[in-house]
Amino acid sequence: MRNFGILTAAVLVLAGIATASAHEATNKGVTVAHPWTRATPGGATVGAAFLEIKTDKGTTDKLISASSPAAGRVEIHTHIMDGDVMKMRRVEAIDLKDGESHILKPMGDHIMLFDLKQPLKEGELVKLELTFEKAGTIALDATVEPAGALGPHGMDHQPGNEGHDHGDAKSGHDHHDHK
Repeated sequence: MRNFGILTAAVLVLAGIATASAHEATNKGVTVAHPWTRATPGGATVGAAFLEIKTDKGTTDKLISASSPAAGRVEIHTHIMDGDVMKMRRVEAIDLKDGESHILKPMGDHIMLFDLKQPLKEGELVKLELTFEKAGTIALDATVEPAGALGPHGMDHQPGNEGHDHGDAKSGHDHHDHK
């Protein structure tokens, strides 16, 4: 009977580890990790989601679409330099290279959430579904971080995020062209 108690304790410890890594999901060699979004002010209708996509060695794929029940429309976007102006553009897909990590971050590739059904509130979770050409759909929950966050879970030090802000106080959206 003593072994049963040890086994039960081990299962509970492992269950805790699984819960701690619940912000990561894998399918067919593609892993999505650390999904997050920013809190939006009341009345905002636009938000953005960020995350990391990793492919296993020997795996290539494409992120071809995204959806969320929190938004009426979801698009994949990137930022490009047009002369001296940074502009946001919708893209049809993001190519994922063999065995590499692709970080969707503020002022880079990201997921736009349009026609939000309600403001995104700090501490809540937002359901996201990402669809890949080969791996299919991966569903997970994005944490809602503070309005000015530059990274998930207080990790404001993601590479390439220094000094950038993606939103404004009124709309939660940056001021770039959409075409």
